Amino acid sequence: MTATNTELLDPAMSAPGAADLEDIQGLVYSAWTDHRHAGFLFARLGDDPRAGRAWLDAVRQLVTPAARHRRRIHGRLQVALSPAGLAALGVPADVIGMMAPEAAAGMATRQRVLADTAAETWQLGSPGDRLDALVMIYTRDAGTLASELAAQRRALVAAGAIVRADEIGWPMDQREHFGFVDGLSQPFVAGVHREPRPGEDTIPAGEVILGYPNGYGRLPITPIWGDFDLGKNGSYLVFRKLGQDVAGLWGWIAGHARRLAGGNAAATEYLTELLGAKLVGRWRSGAPLTLAPDRDDPDLASPERRNTFGFLEHDSDGMRCPISAHIRRANPRDARGGTADDSTTVVGRHRIIRRGRSYGAPLPRAAALAGHDDGVARGLYFLCLQSSIARGFEFIQQTWLANPGFLGLHCEPDPLLGSSAGTCHFTIPADPVRIRLTNLPTVVTNLGGGYFFLPSLSALARIAAGP
Repeated sequence: MTATNTELLDPAMSAPGAADLEDIQGLVYSAWTDHRHAGFLFARLGDDPRAGRAWLDAVRQLVTPAARHRRRIHGRLQVALSPAGLAALGVPADVIGMMAPEAAAGMATRQRVLADTAAETWQLGSPGDRLDALVMIYTRDAGTLASELAAQRRALVAAGAIVRADEIGWPMDQREHFGFVDGLSQPFVAGVHREPRPGEDTIPAGEVILGYPNGYGRLPITPIWGDFDLGKNGSYLVFRKLGQDVAGLWGWIAGHARRLAGGNAAATEYLTELLGAKLVGRWRSGAPLTLAPDRDDPDLASPERRNTFGFLEHDSDGMRCPISAHIRRANPRDARGGTADDSTTVVGRHRIIRRGRSYGAPLPRAAALAGHDDGVARGLYFLCLQSSIARGFEFIQQTWLANPGFLGLHCEPDPLLGSSAGTCHFTIPADPVRIRLTNLPTVVTNLGGGYFFLPSLSALARIAAGP
């Protein structure tokens, strides 16, 4: 018999303490950027729960916690389990039933909410392709990554699991495949780091980690197993494999730049960079358009300056950074509506921690601008963490990114993540006449993934112990 959350939870601390940081998986607080190589193993666990729990009991001892003094010098390992994986390990159905309903339903069932591709076409996590366990490995060199992936594969197979082909990231660079410095705007969650960087918004720990008050001052829903809080110090992880059409994006941008430049080569080169920046909201260096509207200024891409702006304060009409630009939709900051404080409060209830990695070799810049694809599969492994997938990833995707009517726009989904397929446009406010880029192509395609639970180290031990 299980008790209710309110019967078991002590008055919550506002942020994790030292002991909690030894319990929380390190991915919550670090993208492991000092480990440039990453690989991901997806497995369907076998029919013997005892064999699965034996595997989990062994691998949990390798899991990297958030606490720095508990980390190995080299190598990072994290483990996530889907609700189906928890069931395969013997976690009772009533406990799994306490998890967030969208997590239990799975990403493949959320096509309407996410404006997603048909799950039947996915390479990963399609109907019938059950993803029970996700093992994430980060290393400093490719050789170590290969050996660590092989070792974890052998352990899973020995436990009766069916393991999919390795998903291997491209060695980490600051830039994603479209050429923009990525991962620049993250919320600050108290715990490991003493204070936020300039312009980094602080959000309650409970927006990302279960067991702490969220942006509403409430404790997130958590699964309770007997007298054990299985959710405490855990998080929900979204994994998506996104294909990127680099030639499709830059060929389209360059075509519009040539049209607007009237054949002038220097103007075409400048407009190509400017139009790309308008779509994203930042120059390729990471400098924000709101602070550098006309020319790239790499000094404004420094950690101390790249987020020191608000849209309502500096650019309410979108003359610098268009209303439909990617960064303005993914994080509206102070310009969602109402006062700046009200907007910041509401937006803070829909922030996520991103931990993505690119895969596939980059496309040379000249080929991209010419619109010539080389046939190499490339894209982004999108990973994010939150205490509520519905209020986090799904809200951002449905309400801000995929929404063609975002903040009063018409037929303008996100220029990168919206599925316009040439039927929509992108508007750049300008004086005296706006610029409208037509026939916006689809340049990012979801190839699959899933929703997972990232348990604490103590929760991993409890699951491994069994009923």
